[in-house]
Amino acid sequence: MKTKFTIRRLFLVVFLLGAFMEMNAQVTVVRRGAVVVRRPYVRPVPPPPPVVRVPVVRPVAWYPRPLPGVVVTTLPVHYTVCYAGVNPYYYSDGIYYVKEAKTDAYKVVRPPVGTIVPALPEDAKQNVLDGKVYFEFQTVIYKEIETEEGVRFEVVGYSEN
Repeated sequence: MKTKFTIRRLFLVVFLLGAFMEMNAQVTVVRRGAVVVRRPYVRPVPPPPPVVRVPVVRPVAWYPRPLPGVVVTTLPVHYTVCYAGVNPYYYSDGIYYVKEAKTDAYKVVRPPVGTIVPALPEDAKQNVLDGKVYFEFQTVIYKEIETEEGVRFEVVGYSEN
C-alpha cells in the first residue's frame, strides 16, 4: 500500500512539474501537413510614469587670469590671432599666448609694442595722459585707433606696476 501511495505521489509531482514547464512555452500543433504555432498571450505593460528632472544649478567657477610665463595646453574658446610683425599671438580677454616650438603648449607672454587687438577686457581702466586717452589692463597700455575694420586698440607701452 505504501508503494502505491509513493508511486502516485511521484506521478503527481512529475505531471505537475511538466505542466508548469510547458505553461509558458510555445505550443506547436501539426494539422493536415500544416504547422500551427500558438504563442502564449503576453499582457501589455503600461508605460512608465514620466520622469521629472530638476536641473542642477552649479556655481560658475572663477579662475584668475594667468600671468606671463605660465604654460597652458589649450587656448581659451574665444581667441583672436593678432600679428606683431610676422609672429602670431593668440589673444583672449587681455591675455597673449605664443605657441611654443616643438610642443602643443602655449606660453603666456607680454605683448610687443605695436600689437593691434580688436577689443579690450571690460575691466580695462581708462586714463588721460597729456590730453590723450589711454587704456590700461594688467600693466599693458593701449591707445584707441581707427582702422578699416573699425575701432581697434594698439599696444603702446607698459606701466611700472
